[in-house]
Amino acid sequence: MFRTIVILFLFGTLLGNAFNSFHAFSGTIPVTAVHINPLLDWSSYLLFGAASVSIGLLTLLFDKTLHKSLPVVTWPNALGALGLLGVFYLSSACIFLGNALILLILIFGFILAVLLYDRSLSALLAALLIAIVGTAAEIYFVHSGMYYYARPQIMGVTYWLPFLYGISSVATGQLARALASDSKKQKP
Repeated sequence: MFRTIVILFLFGTLLGNAFNSFHAFSGTIPVTAVHINPLLDWSSYLLFGAASVSIGLLTLLFDKTLHKSLPVVTWPNALGALGLLGVFYLSSACIFLGNALILLILIFGFILAVLLYDRSLSALLAALLIAIVGTAAEIYFVHSGMYYYARPQIMGVTYWLPFLYGISSVATGQLARALASDSKKQKP
């Protein structure tokens, strides 16, 4: 389990924060004196590392609670889900697209992630919970002055944000399951 937590944390700090920088550099969440470049902000690395661990462990907890046997996820599936996350994260940073079009793209992305990678109840519950908590946290961050969205729609954030969290949950859940599957194989 320790190995899973460490790798999830590293994934979040490196890849999650890199994906987040798409929003900073595109102007979706502009870089300001208060919201500096996420690649230079140590707190952004910690935030994305902790988020990745939380999402991954939540998926594994739901798996253990709701299923008799834990789903086995292969590394190609996990890497595919992470690649899909990158594509849709980048899509959400395309500020030249309208928020309505980004919303449609991310709804499609979430449905695609579920259909391709995880149709389980545990994944859907984790995605729903992560979408709610993640969006609520961002509303708090916006209202505390940490950053702002260039084109907010409701309570300082965009309508498409929960779907990006949903895709992130499915992808990170796949990574956590692949790591858990590896851990099972290594035990004698």
